[in-house]
Amino acid sequence: MRERAEIKAEAKDIMRSARVSPYVMTLILLVIGFVLDRVQMLVEFGSPFFSASYAMEVYRAMLYGDSSALEGIAASLPAQTGTGFFFFSILIALFTQILNAGYYIYCMGIRRGAEMPYSTLADGLGVAGKLIWCWVQISVRTFLWSMLFIIPGIIAAYRYRFAYYNILTDDSVSAGEAIRRSCQQTMGRKGALFVLDLSFLGWAILSGFTFGLLQIWLTPYMTLCDLAYFEDAAGLSGGTAGIEDYSQY
Repeated sequence: MRERAEIKAEAKDIMRSARVSPYVMTLILLVIGFVLDRVQMLVEFGSPFFSASYAMEVYRAMLYGDSSALEGIAASLPAQTGTGFFFFSILIALFTQILNAGYYIYCMGIRRGAEMPYSTLADGLGVAGKLIWCWVQISVRTFLWSMLFIIPGIIAAYRYRFAYYNILTDDSVSAGEAIRRSCQQTMGRKGALFVLDLSFLGWAILSGFTFGLLQIWLTPYMTLCDLAYFEDAAGLSGGTAGIEDYSQY
């Protein structure tokens, strides 16, 4: 396995040399995600944004640890809990997974030096069924492991981390097989992946102070590093190898 510093330096080089800007691609992804969040909030609470007065009430209640005030604020929200809203929320979650898959495909492509158009964000639709079934299985399994306390759930999340990548790099693999491969590929690597994530913690905190704008740079950086670890685990060639390494292209 290559050193983390080498992988990070490679990711930065890829971001600078990509023929289709990873920053614009990430901005498109974030804007679509933001719009979906606003739509969901509109359906659930009747407004796409919380008012300034509401935000101040929540802030004061949290500042003074007033749990009764927080409960009162929550009770005053016109939340929708019907079946229709539940399915709408699931639909948005599924669409987000497919959109993220398109973003992963884009990042896989620029690691190969390929010109990946902005329309690549929709490429996850080609394997939407497998992605959705994989997401369902991972969500259920991670939830069940989390019931044994938090740490087993975190370990499970790392165990299934490469499942989506396996589907996107081999369109013949099933969702279950993608998860099984991920379990094998992350064996002995979970600690390294945890340290990788930890190395981005400072940037993630700083992103909060920039109202999330730093994510335009941080998201492709983290994804490209993650893919480098996956390529190493899956035995794929990294960085400048031929595009044929990914059977989907």
